[in-house]
Amino acid sequence: MTQTSALKSASITNLDSTPVVPNSCGMGAPDRLRTVDDYVTTLSGDQTGSTYKVVRIPSTAIVKSVVLESEAMTGGKFDIGLYYSDSAVDGTPSGVQGTLISANFFATDVDCSSAVGPTNEVNQSGNYTLNLRAEPIWQAAGLSADPGGFLDVVLTCHTTAVTTGARIGLKVEYAE
Repeated sequence: MTQTSALKSASITNLDSTPVVPNSCGMGAPDRLRTVDDYVTTLSGDQTGSTYKVVRIPSTAIVKSVVLESEAMTGGKFDIGLYYSDSAVDGTPSGVQGTLISANFFATDVDCSSAVGPTNEVNQSGNYTLNLRAEPIWQAAGLSADPGGFLDVVLTCHTTAVTTGARIGLKVEYAE
């Protein structure tokens, strides 16, 4: 038996409702993407557990992509995760500043032994599934309430230490 479906996304269903239910920007309604990108230079001999805070995003960001790029390090595998900002001036609550939310929220064990061209790792770990990419990052990460302030997107040297120091960077695109 064959089946033919005519399904609608939640945002289309909202627009077809009477009265129309407006969609939120980044969650079914158009929005301009904001981009933040930067890089760090790892050091030769950096061990597993080393962390590299690369970019900071608001807790209300609706993350659409996380692009990693790196030079060859001969050795080095990285997780891409979330920490609370460690800033005392950006609105992040003082009781959580700098603490881990999820070490591998976006990606786990990305191998940077050889150079890595720009690669979207937004759900390489399987933790940031398609349905979560329509929620503010605090909610998608499983926090019970918006903490306010900012979150850092952090690379953590995971299962293989860095042999040769090199540049590694992230570009995060998000709606807000």
